[in-house]
Amino acid sequence: MLFDRPSAKKFEEIKVDGFDDPVSDAAEIGKTVFQRIEGTETVRVVKHFGTKPSVTIPEAVTVSKVPYSVTEIGENAFAGLSEMTSITLPDSIESIGESAFSGCVGLTEIYVPRGIKNIRGRAFAGCKGITRIVMKDSPETIGKSSFEGCSSLRTFVIEKGKGNFTSDTYGSMYDGEMKTLIRVPYGIEGTADIPPGVEEISDGAFSGCTELTSVRIPASVRMIGDKVFSGCRKLALLYVDPRNKRYRSDLQGILYDSKVTEVIRAPNSIAGVLDVPNTVRTIRSNAFEGCSGLVSISIPVSTNVIGDSAFEGCSKVRSINFSGGVTRIGNCAFMNCSGIISVTIPDSVETIGDKAFYGCSRLNSVSLPISARIGEQAFPVNSDIVME
Repeated sequence: MLFDRPSAKKFEEIKVDGFDDPVSDAAEIGKTVFQRIEGTETVRVVKHFGTKPSVTIPEAVTVSKVPYSVTEIGENAFAGLSEMTSITLPDSIESIGESAFSGCVGLTEIYVPRGIKNIRGRAFAGCKGITRIVMKDSPETIGKSSFEGCSSLRTFVIEKGKGNFTSDTYGSMYDGEMKTLIRVPYGIEGTADIPPGVEEISDGAFSGCTELTSVRIPASVRMIGDKVFSGCRKLALLYVDPRNKRYRSDLQGILYDSKVTEVIRAPNSIAGVLDVPNTVRTIRSNAFEGCSGLVSISIPVSTNVIGDSAFEGCSKVRSINFSGGVTRIGNCAFMNCSGIISVTIPDSVETIGDKAFYGCSRLNSVSLPISARIGEQAFPVNSDIVME
C-alpha cells in the first residue's frame, strides 16, 4: 500500500557529504538520499549514510504523495561502508553504478536483482569479503573490473536470461553462449580446467588469482587476451592441448602462440637461466612478471618488443643479455628487478618506457644509445648512465 512506502514531503536541493555540489531533485528518507531521474517517475539511490550492518533498499518511495520506483544505485552510493554486512536490493533495480559498493569489505554475498540490465565498472571492487555473487537474471553489460579485488570470491551464479552472461558449475563467468571465458573467481585454488568449446579467454580473466597453481587450455581456444594471468603468484603450470592450432606450451609450462613467435605467459615457478627461443618476436606484457626464481635472461636477436611489466618483480635476476633486435622496452618492463647491477641497452632500442628499470635498487651502470627515447623514471636516480 502507498502509505507503507518510505516517504518524504518533497524533492529539494540537498547538500550531501562527499559531493562537491548540492544534489538537485533529491529527497532524504531515513539514512538514504534518493534523486528523481529527470522525465520519469523513478529515482536513484545517490548516497546511503547508515551504520546498520543490514540494509534493505525499498522497491519504491513516495515523495509529495507520488510513488517513485527505485531503479538505479548511483555511483559510489555505498562505497566504503565497511560496517555493512548485507544488502537487499529490489527487483526494480536496473542499473548499479560505477564503484557503487566498492570497498564494502563486510559484505559476504551479493544477490543481484532480477531486473538488472547494467553493472558499471568497479561496482564491487575491493569487496574482499564476498564469497558468492548470485545474479537472478543475466545483465546486458558488466563493466570493467566490476569485481576487482574480491579476493575471497569463490563462485558466480548467473541464471541465464535475456542478458549476455552465464556461469558454469565451477562458478566461472562466461558470455551467454559459453564461447568466451570472462572471469574466474578470484578465490579459485589449485587447477583450473577450461571446458572444451571455449574459444576466447578475456583480458585479465585469471588476474589476481593468487592461489591458482595450474591451468589447462583446451584445443578450442583461439584467442587469449592481455594480462590474463597477471598476479597469479603460485602459477606453476600452463598446459595446452596438443591439438590446439593457435597456442602451445613447452615442458617448462611456458605459454606461446603456435609458431613460438610470442611469449604469452610463463608460470611463476620457472627458475634459473632463461634463454628465450630464437623465434620469439614479442614478449607480451606481464609474461614473466613475478618469476622470482630467474637469475639470468638472454633475449635473442629475433625479439623486437618487450611488453609492459614483462619481467617486473624478477628480483633474483642478475644479468640481462640483449641481442641487437629489440626496438621497444615497455613501461615497467624490468621494474623491481633488484638483483641487476649493470645493463647494456643495444643500439636497436628506440623506446624505453616509463619506469622500465624503476626499483632496480642495485643497478649502478647503464649503457644505452643516445638516440633512444627514454620514459619518465626509467632508471634509478643513482645509476651511472652512459649514452653512446
